[in-house]
Amino acid sequence: MALLKFKVKPPKELHSRLKDVGKKHDLGDLDAVVNHFMTRGLKAYEASESDSLKKQIDFVVDEQGYSGRDELVEHLLLRGLRAYEEEADDPEALAARLRGLGYID
Repeated sequence: MALLKFKVKPPKELHSRLKDVGKKHDLGDLDAVVNHFMTRGLKAYEASESDSLKKQIDFVVDEQGYSGRDELVEHLLLRGLRAYEEEADDPEALAARLRGLGYID
């Protein structure tokens, strides 16, 4: 029996926004955008990158007092969307803001 990899399912109401950000900023498809936001967001909470995604999410839920995985996932996705959707006067200002938030290196 093969082990199934844990997959984050974004709320349906965020699908179109996530796809739009992925297309506009060359982040890839819906799954790639979700993965990007989750990876960067969990890193900000100092979750161990050597742990599985499920363990990282559970760690942050327990440490930060979220009511559950769904609440944390929604929070991280909305935070990522806000970072990319807010208008910047110029591309360099957007890049600086995203770098400061940890979404790009």
